[in-house]
Amino acid sequence: MKPYAPRFVTHDDPYLKRRRRRGVILVAVAVASLAGAVFGIRALMLSLAERRALGQGRPDRAETLALWDAGEYASVAELAQKALAETPLDPFFLSMHGLSSFYLAMSELDAERKAEELSRSVFSLRKAVLDGDSDLEAKCRYILGKAYYHQGLDYAPEAISQLSAAADLGFTQVDTWEYLGLASKSLGDMQASAAYFEKAMVASPDSYELKAAAAAIYVEIGRSDEAEKLAREAMDKTQDAYLRERCAFLLADIYRGRARFDDALALYQSIKDGNPESADAWYYEGLVYQALGDQLKARAAWRKAVSIDPMHQEARKKLAERT
Repeated sequence: MKPYAPRFVTHDDPYLKRRRRRGVILVAVAVASLAGAVFGIRALMLSLAERRALGQGRPDRAETLALWDAGEYASVAELAQKALAETPLDPFFLSMHGLSSFYLAMSELDAERKAEELSRSVFSLRKAVLDGDSDLEAKCRYILGKAYYHQGLDYAPEAISQLSAAADLGFTQVDTWEYLGLASKSLGDMQASAAYFEKAMVASPDSYELKAAAAAIYVEIGRSDEAEKLAREAMDKTQDAYLRERCAFLLADIYRGRARFDDALALYQSIKDGNPESADAWYYEGLVYQALGDQLKARAAWRKAVSIDPMHQEARKKLAERT
């Protein structure tokens, strides 16, 4: 039978009477819905995330990506988890769950909860890239490498492997080379670390933090002239007091190694001027006076270091030595 239309109305037909009653009910429902919208019924105004949390349908890619673009990582993780309950090996939702869990970990202040989020991130991302079919594989490997790095020294090889794989797939970010440099340094591969930091400085030529980090690596591999140049530039131009202090220590160490003791002392004094509670500045100043043969000043400097930090082991050892 054709759909009901007004021109076919037959008042005595029981079937059409039932259809008319059903039509009245549908109109009433529509009016009630409109009234609900007008009066602000909350159930009709739930966000996508709220509706999905209440179980109203399976999440789809479009709304998940919309939440991702809005930075709603907790909602993305929740929706992805719900989708994975139905299709555990869906590469898209595995990717989104792993990516969002990583960013949640990075914003977490509690160490235990941060570790839990990192574990969830690694678990999902490892499965997401397992067969190499994910559209997000390169980004997943990049984030997986970073997640491994933040899990500690034992995972440094995996961090290097995944970050390198992402780079091989053509996906690099500003911090890719820095992470590779840090991971290589943690494994004691200073030559590789230096090479990665050089790439990082090309990618971020105005980063004084990178220049200071590269300078420290250069000292380790005997490239002290390049280290001095980078550390001096970073110290003179940065507005970060902590970074400036780090660079001053690095330069002073270089000068001590070259027996440029006056330059080293001047730097340790500048550190003390900016940070009177720096026990390390007093300790290293004592080493300079020891190299100059002035034991009285050396021991006075070490005593000052211990007075500031009673647990300063190096200064305590020096004071315990017999002269």
